[in-house]
Amino acid sequence: MKRVLLLATISILTLGLTAQSSSKAKRSTKNKVEKAATVAPISNGPTIFIEKETVDYGVVQKGADGVRKFKVMNKGNQPLLLTNCSGSCGCTVPTCPREPILPGKSAEVSVKYDTNRPGPINKQVNIASNDKQSPNKVVFIRGEVKNTPPKK
Repeated sequence: MKRVLLLATISILTLGLTAQSSSKAKRSTKNKVEKAATVAPISNGPTIFIEKETVDYGVVQKGADGVRKFKVMNKGNQPLLLTNCSGSCGCTVPTCPREPILPGKSAEVSVKYDTNRPGPINKQVNIASNDKQSPNKVVFIRGEVKNTPPKK
């Protein structure tokens, strides 16, 4: 009888330890998978990535410098070409690089907003590229042009 109780106790302890090791291994594998998923893989072909999809001018004075820049990165494995850059109106003029953006590299897009027009800024810059998955990107231009200097 003592042997049966001893064997039963040993079996229960062994199963408990095995189950704990198995769940730790599963958690360890799950953590490795989650960590691997957070690193963006380089995709096949050119892939456009825009660092900031909203350019915020904040509050600017009438006639102030209206030029802002944002980065465009190629996360693919082939050169990225920006084929067309256009503003949503004549007061928003983007300038895109003409040379290819190599894999893993970035380039700057410059946007000039006409700050001689008082009022809210709510415009868009459309960027077309040779990215087959997502060829068109939109960057929003936000802010406000004031006629008078801000109060201190």
